[in-house]
Amino acid sequence: MAPGGLRMTHALRLAAGFVTLAFAAVLDLRIAESALATPYDIRYVPNGAAARIAALGHRTLLSDLYWLSAVQYIGEPKGDERGWDKLLPMVDLVTDLDPRHGYAYQAAGIVLSAVGRLDDSNRILTKGVEKGPPYWTFPYYLSFNYWFYLGDYEKGAEYARIAAKMPGASPNISHLAVSLSSKSGTPEDALRVLEELRATVRDDVSAARLDEQMKLAILERDAQRLERAAERFRAERGRDVSTVEELAAAGYVRALPPDPFGGRYVWDRTERKVRSSANPFRFSPREGPQMGGVGETVNRRGGRNE
Repeated sequence: MAPGGLRMTHALRLAAGFVTLAFAAVLDLRIAESALATPYDIRYVPNGAAARIAALGHRTLLSDLYWLSAVQYIGEPKGDERGWDKLLPMVDLVTDLDPRHGYAYQAAGIVLSAVGRLDDSNRILTKGVEKGPPYWTFPYYLSFNYWFYLGDYEKGAEYARIAAKMPGASPNISHLAVSLSSKSGTPEDALRVLEELRATVRDDVSAARLDEQMKLAILERDAQRLERAAERFRAERGRDVSTVEELAAAGYVRALPPDPFGGRYVWDRTERKVRSSANPFRFSPREGPQMGGVGETVNRRGGRNE
C-alpha cells in the first residue's frame, strides 16, 4: 500500500478509536448518572437449588456474598421509594445456602415487618423457627407481628409460648404469653417486646426500624389513655368531648402527650377514637374467625390497609 494510503488507514483507525472512546465515556457517564438516580436494587435472584449446585461445596461463602448484597439492599436510603419485593427472595436464597445464618432471618423479619410486608416477614421468621438456629427472637417477633399488627391474640400467644421455652429468652415473654392468651396485651407490652428485640440487633437499619415501631406502640399507648379519659368525661358530663384539648382543659389529663410522629392527637367524633394527624395507625383486635390471613399488609407508616 502506498504511504499515503497507510497514513489514511492509520488516521481512520485513530478517528474510530476516538469515536469509540467518546461513546464509551458518554455511556459510562449515563450509567453513572443512572446509578446515582436509581436506588440500589437487585437485578436478579437465582434459584436456591441452582445456587447450591453452583456453589461447588462453598455454600457458606456464596451465602455470605449474597448476604452482602442483601445488606446493601436493606441499607439503601431510598429503599421505600424503590420497594422491598426483592428482600424476601434474596434472604430466602441466603438461608437456603446457609440455614444457620441466624441474623439474616432476624434482620429481614424486622425490616419487612416495619415496611408493611407482614406476609414476607412472617414467612422468613417462620423459616428461621423451622430451619435456623434456636433464636428466641424469631418466634418473639412473630408473636409481635400477629398480635400488634394483625390483632390475632391467639397466634401471638402461641408464638410467645414457643419463644418463652427457648434458650436465653427473657422472663417477660411468659408474661406476654399469658396476657395475649387472655386478650389483655397492652401497648406497654409491645414496647417491652421492641426494647428487648432492639438489644439484640447489630445493625443500624434494624435498630432504626424497631425505633419506628416503638413510636407506633407509644402512639397506641397515648391514644388509649386519652380515650379512657374521654370515657370518664362522657360518663360524668353526659356528652362527648369535642377535642382532646378539652380533656386537658377540664383536668381529665395533666397535659396532652406529644405525637411521636411529629403531628398532634385529634378526636375522631364519628368513631370516638383518638388519632394522630401524622400517622393513621391504630391497633385493631380481631373478633370471631380470623379473616384475611397473614398476607394483610400495613402501609409504610404503620396504618393497616383495610
